[in-house]
Amino acid sequence: MKGWHTISENKIEEKSIEEIFDNLTSSKIKITKAMLTLNDVLRFTEGKPENTVLGSYGLGVVSEPGANLFDLQKGTRVYVNPNVNCKQCFNCNNNEPTKCSDLQTAGEEFHGFLRDFVTIESSNLYFLPESVSDTDALFIEHVSLSLAIIDKLDIQKGDHIAIIGANNLGNILSQLLIYYQAVPILIDVDEENLAIAKSSGVYYTLSKDDNWTKDVSSLTGGRMAKSVVYISNTDISARTAFSLAGYNAPVALTGLTDKNTTASFAMAMKKQLVIHCINSGYGYTSSSINLIANKAFKTDKLKLDTINYKNVPEKLNSMAEKVKKNEKVYDVIVDMI
Repeated sequence: MKGWHTISENKIEEKSIEEIFDNLTSSKIKITKAMLTLNDVLRFTEGKPENTVLGSYGLGVVSEPGANLFDLQKGTRVYVNPNVNCKQCFNCNNNEPTKCSDLQTAGEEFHGFLRDFVTIESSNLYFLPESVSDTDALFIEHVSLSLAIIDKLDIQKGDHIAIIGANNLGNILSQLLIYYQAVPILIDVDEENLAIAKSSGVYYTLSKDDNWTKDVSSLTGGRMAKSVVYISNTDISARTAFSLAGYNAPVALTGLTDKNTTASFAMAMKKQLVIHCINSGYGYTSSSINLIANKAFKTDKLKLDTINYKNVPEKLNSMAEKVKKNEKVYDVIVDMI
């Protein structure tokens, strides 16, 4: 097996991988599609973790099925869970893996999906119905994280939810809120992202030229947002999230990247806001696949690029240059075969 490994800062190398295949618990998957994200770019530029395969998300077909409860057959198309519980923390040892305090992430604690084959426990594989396209399947973690946010904030029909950040996660979350009959108010300074959201069916969008506090107050009858979601990979201060929230409202600090965010919590304390930190949709994968199969949202308008496996180094270098210039980078689908 082979894949693109981090070697040092701004350098990757195609190297062989040795993994133990236990056919009692594991299956071997031929990876057909993978996704490069901002996280992969940050790991590439830092060269950390060393000697680890990049690729945040992946799917493929079963090459060697192991003994399992799901009767996986050779050739079955599956999604590979990018998050694996540690099996060592208190919650894992007490049969609560969805509350794992040290969740292991692809491309960080274990090899990502820019490789030809993956050997993984069969319990971490999810069957993909024909109605779920490869592109949609690569956004399963976006959907799962969105569901975790919706559950944690206890969002109800008719609730006005301010979302700070109109990247792919913010777009998908907004569409799902509409599906559940809530009212998202999507805010960003990036006009292109907002235009994409509008074309995806998100009605209320606020740009850099709008008065966000005044407009949210007007839309909510002066109550301000029932809940606020702040997505870490945004150029907007977290203080904005606190200013748009109603008194004692829940605020989710979230995102699918490791980009650092700084914030003053003075306003949050003054308004007695309830802060939730949510960085994973672990435990929601099956529900996410069902939502995708039922066409609960659209991905056809999302900003994406597609490359071949051999072009990964070139693409990572160009993405790294954009990050260096503080320009936007978008998710990239990698055709592995």
